[in-house]
Amino acid sequence: MESRCARVPGGPRVEPERQGGYPHPKSPVSGLLNVDWTATVLGWRLRSHELSLVCFLRDIVIPFRLETLGYNEPSALTGWLLVAYSSGLVCATPPLAFLAERYWSRRRPLTISLIILAVSQVLFMEAPNFAIMVVSRCIQGMSSAAVWVIAFSLLCDTVSEDHFGRQLGIVMMGVRAGYLCGPILGGFLNESLGYRAPFILAIGFCALDLLGRFLVIEKHEAERWMQSGQSKQSMETGKSIEDISGRPKPTLPRRQSQMSVLKVLATLARSRRAFVALLNIFINGLIFTMLEPTLPLRLQALYGYTSFKVGIVYLAYASPAIISTPLAGWIADKAGVEWVTLGCLMISIPWWIVMGFRGSIVLLVVCLAIVDILLAAVATPLTADLAAVARRKDGVGNAHVFGAYNMAYSLAGLVGPIIGGQIYTHIEHGWSVIVFTVAGLLFLGGVAASIGAGERPLLLRLSQFGRTEKPPISNSPDVPIKLTLMEHALASSTETDLSKEPKAPVITKTRLLATSVCTYKRCGCQFGPWPLPHPTSPAPDL
Repeated sequence: MESRCARVPGGPRVEPERQGGYPHPKSPVSGLLNVDWTATVLGWRLRSHELSLVCFLRDIVIPFRLETLGYNEPSALTGWLLVAYSSGLVCATPPLAFLAERYWSRRRPLTISLIILAVSQVLFMEAPNFAIMVVSRCIQGMSSAAVWVIAFSLLCDTVSEDHFGRQLGIVMMGVRAGYLCGPILGGFLNESLGYRAPFILAIGFCALDLLGRFLVIEKHEAERWMQSGQSKQSMETGKSIEDISGRPKPTLPRRQSQMSVLKVLATLARSRRAFVALLNIFINGLIFTMLEPTLPLRLQALYGYTSFKVGIVYLAYASPAIISTPLAGWIADKAGVEWVTLGCLMISIPWWIVMGFRGSIVLLVVCLAIVDILLAAVATPLTADLAAVARRKDGVGNAHVFGAYNMAYSLAGLVGPIIGGQIYTHIEHGWSVIVFTVAGLLFLGGVAASIGAGERPLLLRLSQFGRTEKPPISNSPDVPIKLTLMEHALASSTETDLSKEPKAPVITKTRLLATSVCTYKRCGCQFGPWPLPHPTSPAPDL
């Protein structure tokens, strides 16, 4: 496995060749739980970030604040605040992704972004009008871009590929915990202590988050400590580091190509897995941002709920989803991301249709809980698919793909609140139109996932099921090709001539119909016979 994690001081990042994951420090608790210490700290950082940024400033409080300030149509204005937040994300993501792949430390930009976040929350708390709110939300979007791009890149640098889905699920569980605790706490504090109370608590979480960021151990720091300890031990025993550690000498790092943002986007667009993952991330973000400014007002108009009761509804339907992200990551590691992605998208469609009809609050909460579980589960395999693309595409780093993730979600945040707010405000049955639109988007994402999600998409597996003959190949001149061991043996028996000296078996596609062994993704099955393929035939882009 390759990991783009090593760096040369004062220069661009480099990419060493290695197998498995580097050993790195673990806490006593993480040793018992078999969880990487860096991933655990990162999960806490994202958890507190979501508590302070997304949930306490969520639209459960903002629409009521806008009504207090005397503004009409708070749903539409709340949507514009989300647009301002997404605009900050879009503007800050490309430079952050470029800098994260070129320069040394990831801790410094994370710390700076947290300080900016705290300042922007103070600005939002004291905003006397809507214009200042828009500016503060834009600053919050810029600061959160560092977390989504750099923090996820740090996770990908640290965790090995075989366990990435599980560790990513733990981190995403922290995000879900923020969505779970934020609305109920925000609504309770807003009603009991006033509008400023949620922001004060959020700033306190920022201070706690700042301490967590100082505990992050980056890979290059851990390697320097381990090399220092090995050198000291080798001086005492007179042996080399290789003799003590039993590991081969590291290979010389090779320099990573520095691609521009446009070239990175073009490379990702040509990758089937990356394109499908980014499309579904865009759809996922579009669904959530369409729902955020409209659900509180739907509950208020239909059931007369206040901000505190709306927070109770958020707590009721978001609680089960906290376990779906680690479970989805574990299943994705075992069975493949294609099963999780397609299954969750398709199963959620009927429940969105049910929400389009007016019913009891219990039915609405049950439907919201089911779709929230399924959509939260989709986020983990999609992110793991992007990480796999970063490992296999030359010149594309972890920060690049997670920057593209952030861009896709941010673009959804630009249009989603506008679409949701305008539909709900200006169409008579706006809520029904929104949920039916969501169902159509999920169907589109499911079709795309069946074609391109995972290492072996399900549609490709279905097309190859029961096939006994290989598809016809194009007419091309006979050219010598390389043979497998079985083909060598068959060719030798075919071309044996006792009157001539033995010669190396050379075969062309029209000279032999061979029964071969499938080497496609370590399948191992036998199939054939058919003409051997031409060596210049392009292989499918997987």
